Amino acid sequence: MGSKRKQKEKQKDFKKAKLKVGKTAQKADNYTDTSFKSKTISLPGQSITNVRSSKDLQHQLSLTKHHSSTARKEVVISLTQNLPSNPSSYKQIISSITPLMLDESKQVRLEVLNLLKECGKRQPGLLDLHKRTIILFIISAMTHIQPNIRNTSTKFLDVMIEYADIKSYFVKILKNFFILMSWPLQNDSKSKSISITSGSSVLLGTNTKKARIDHLSALAKFLDATLFEQDNTTGKDSNLSVVTTHPQSCKYLISTIPQAYAPLKLFVNEISTNDGNLGELKNLDTLTTEDLSTRVNVMKDFFKERLINSLLNLVKEGGEVGRESNKCLHILEKV
Repeated sequence: MGSKRKQKEKQKDFKKAKLKVGKTAQKADNYTDTSFKSKTISLPGQSITNVRSSKDLQHQLSLTKHHSSTARKEVVISLTQNLPSNPSSYKQIISSITPLMLDESKQVRLEVLNLLKECGKRQPGLLDLHKRTIILFIISAMTHIQPNIRNTSTKFLDVMIEYADIKSYFVKILKNFFILMSWPLQNDSKSKSISITSGSSVLLGTNTKKARIDHLSALAKFLDATLFEQDNTTGKDSNLSVVTTHPQSCKYLISTIPQAYAPLKLFVNEISTNDGNLGELKNLDTLTTEDLSTRVNVMKDFFKERLINSLLNLVKEGGEVGRESNKCLHILEKV
């Protein structure tokens, strides 16, 4: 009986179902419905790739605050190799990487240096636009308590000298060079350095020989870029793209610097240079040094003698330090 029942059940699988009129066949158990409709999605004014790249950039910038120095270094390298084409994204990049100039890891700081160079090449005028923030961190690095951070501070200054106009920070940067090199800013020979704000002595310690060479090289570039008139008599105006009729025509064009009439001293008191005391040095911070004559006068009245005396001591050391010191002295002789 059992065998006949099994045979009947097997035969059911091979029986063809008879369909009635108006009725469809029953669907199999493994049937999959493949009928669907597709619709297009339009995003006016943006693309999926832009949204995706923006999210990736935000994620990368968040990693600049990662606790691991390796992660910070890798994300800075990635930003350098994949800089966005959209100029509006560079503001976020500069704001995120600038504090890394004070990073404890030397490798991170060097990668930030490469990133700033690449930004200066890709986007002309970008570093000049953000120079206030960048110079603030450079000054902080020059007077940092950690020697390794001070040693790389002037490397960032080299980048700013190349890609930005830093003449308005002439006094602040020069005063911080004295602090960085432990040079006296007072007439008192016992004083080694001076703080920017309070005037109290600050002992930062001696720099390594390699660091002193880098600092002196940056000082020479800084003096050369700020104490001499740039060549503007090329006969072609960069903004109007026309040939001037006279070499002095540039003097009668609209000024390209802010506070063009600051040298006239219409709204400030002239600083007395009789004693050159510490109190007078503090007042230099209120000066506008956009014009060349002000920078030259400040150099002659307050810094030149002190710089020469300090550089002469380094010349006696000889070697690369002596050569870089001599280079600075030759520049000062021309002022």
